[in-house]
Amino acid sequence: MKKIVNFAMVLVAILAMGCTKPGYNGSPFLDVTPNNISGVWRMESYDNGVKLAEGSYYYIVFDRAERTFVSYDNLGSMEVYKNSGRYDIVTDGAAVIRGMYDFGRGDWEHSYYVRNLTQDSMVWVATDDESITRVYVRASLPEEFEK
Repeated sequence: MKKIVNFAMVLVAILAMGCTKPGYNGSPFLDVTPNNISGVWRMESYDNGVKLAEGSYYYIVFDRAERTFVSYDNLGSMEVYKNSGRYDIVTDGAAVIRGMYDFGRGDWEHSYYVRNLTQDSMVWVATDDESITRVYVRASLPEEFEK
């Protein structure tokens, strides 16, 4: 009986130490903030895992200080299409990102819930249609694009 009690005490101590690792808050995901999404992202897939066609790309660069974005894509043509504008993140139970293009071109087609944000990836789900998804991964901007 004494061995069982000792074993239980050791097990509880080990579990308690595992839960108190410095810097661990119980979630592997980052808070959705301009600081945490700042940088270059490449769309890896859309709408439930559909990969972009060979040679197609979509990059978006977020600036945390100015709350601006620049995107580069060739999804609608063979040429690079560059867009810019401002973005905003609202957190009220769930993090939502929305954007507005420069030069009076209007808002993004959708606002998106940002889910599963890590240092290397994030998932966007349209707030008005959950079948519209985007998976982004950290990337480097190709040299041929101006910064």
